[in-house]
Amino acid sequence: MQPMTQAERIQSYLREIARSQYRVEHVPPFTAFLHPTDALVHFNYAIPDAGPLAGDLQTPLRELSAVFAARGRTPRFEFVEACAPGLAEALAANGFTEELRALLMTATADTARPLTVPGLAIEVLDRAADPDQVRPLLDLQREVFGAGGEPASRADARRALDVLGDGAILAGRLHGALVSVAFLQPSRDGLAEVAGVATLETFRRRGIAGALTSAALSRAFERGVTLALLSAASEAAGRVYAGAGFESAGYVLMWAQVEPG
Repeated sequence: MQPMTQAERIQSYLREIARSQYRVEHVPPFTAFLHPTDALVHFNYAIPDAGPLAGDLQTPLRELSAVFAARGRTPRFEFVEACAPGLAEALAANGFTEELRALLMTATADTARPLTVPGLAIEVLDRAADPDQVRPLLDLQREVFGAGGEPASRADARRALDVLGDGAILAGRLHGALVSVAFLQPSRDGLAEVAGVATLETFRRRGIAGALTSAALSRAFERGVTLALLSAASEAAGRVYAGAGFESAGYVLMWAQVEPG
């Protein structure tokens, strides 16, 4: 058996982390990962299974859409482009639309660079944190991502901590005020993802996101991670993360079916 490529390792990691955090519905050759309580599109998505996609995908895509619809979720995919050649074309032919072509980036201990911002204090919370410390961080993240909805409950924060594993939630406070948050996902097989980096609009372009990303990398590598990854929503965001030591490694594609067929 040939060793996995880096892209395949990353796809496998993303699949395993989703499996540990969400409800799983298997619709070969895809697996749906559904948040048990939150219909936010970013928390509900499918990933193709390992191996090549063969044959007509129309029937499994229709079945997958039905699984999402039955649970009040938007049918949606997130996948590493290099691991699923032809899937984007199949999705387009079956009523899906590209939501985002995110820049996949990776970093190692050798590429990482420390970044700091004067007046910025970074608090690192692990799974033992008090849920009430986490609630405002979840609220800030949803505000930045335009998710809306009710303020995070203590139960929401408790669940975020329960699935955190050996990861962390990082809070950035500028002169005492909460302005930014980032998540370091649990590690698997030497990989870990920096995700959900969010900074209030008024405080952007000050290096804060880069500093939180740098702190997340430091924590990851201190705990034995050998390859960190993230998905940057734009080239401009990619330049921020490049400052912390991330390098381009391909693309993560996000497709959604706004009106299921």
